[in-house]
Amino acid sequence: MYYYMVNDIKVYFEPELDGGGRTFGQMYVPILKKLGIRCKNCYEAFSGPAFIGFSLLGVGICDNLYVSDINPKAIDYVKLTVRYNKLEEKVKYSVSDLLENVPKDAKFDLVVGNPPHFKDKSFTKNMGLSNMDILKTLDQSWGLHNKFYNNIRDYMKPGGNIILVENSEGSDPKDFIPMIMQSNLKLKDIIYPDYDDILYVYKLLISNYYNFSDSKIIGWLASIILKLPDDLVKAIAFTYHYTLLKSWKKLYFIWSQVI
Repeated sequence: MYYYMVNDIKVYFEPELDGGGRTFGQMYVPILKKLGIRCKNCYEAFSGPAFIGFSLLGVGICDNLYVSDINPKAIDYVKLTVRYNKLEEKVKYSVSDLLENVPKDAKFDLVVGNPPHFKDKSFTKNMGLSNMDILKTLDQSWGLHNKFYNNIRDYMKPGGNIILVENSEGSDPKDFIPMIMQSNLKLKDIIYPDYDDILYVYKLLISNYYNFSDSKIIGWLASIILKLPDDLVKAIAFTYHYTLLKSWKKLYFIWSQVI
């Protein structure tokens, strides 16, 4: 069993359950801060172990969190995170196929999520992904997205925000804008991460190496990097992890709002 530190919360998981929430999903924190979004009740859809939701709770962007995922194993790890961090009063969860087991009386101010990014199997076949990875990345003909947008309004407060992270390698905002409009939601913006957002994630990854690496050398190097000015950390990131950072630049956040 593994855990990952997000803002003083230990999030428990297994690698097979991580769909990107502990990496690029952490860009939600700097992006929502720049947008000035803070809420009482946040819902993370397609949650997996809920790295995104727990990070928003940890930095105070939300007061309460609800998470759901179709995979019971993912919710088992959410339960562990809640128990070991004593978050029973702030976090609720359910095993749910999209929204079917999510209580409508919750009325969320903010919905976030990292849904599957590809509408057919051409990408997954090219990558040689496992069945679990295909489940995390494939939304056949955007069926999940359509169902999500068609129903999410019923769970929201007036003026509530919905922000999903998508991948430009598998979609274009034009794929989702009609769904948003047909659901009587207002398209607010398409947000592309900048390098400060990426730097936030990179430093979080390094801090986890520092805290939990079994190698004293790696831990020492991580602690040195965290003390450097941001410009130097960026230089290190682009020297040694350019391919990874370039892949994060292909993501975008689509922001809609309840009218």
